Amino acid sequence: MRGRQNDAEGTSRLTNRELECIKLVADGGSAKEIGQLIGVAPRTVEKHLDQARLKLGAKNRAHLVAAAFSIGLI
Repeated sequence: MRGRQNDAEGTSRLTNRELECIKLVADGGSAKEIGQLIGVAPRTVEKHLDQARLKLGAKNRAHLVAAAFSIGLI
């Protein structure tokens, strides 16, 4: 697991769209629902979440939401 320093570095590199997708998935949205809401394909939502997951060093989507919560993003 990555340390807090890497989490902070990843946070500063998150795009607005990645952050938006994290918040929407934390609210229970599926990729399809989020895609419809923001006007992109579900696969694009998945890509944004995957990029955010890598930047924050999360292992999966649940870990991504937990990491975002723990560092105050959501």
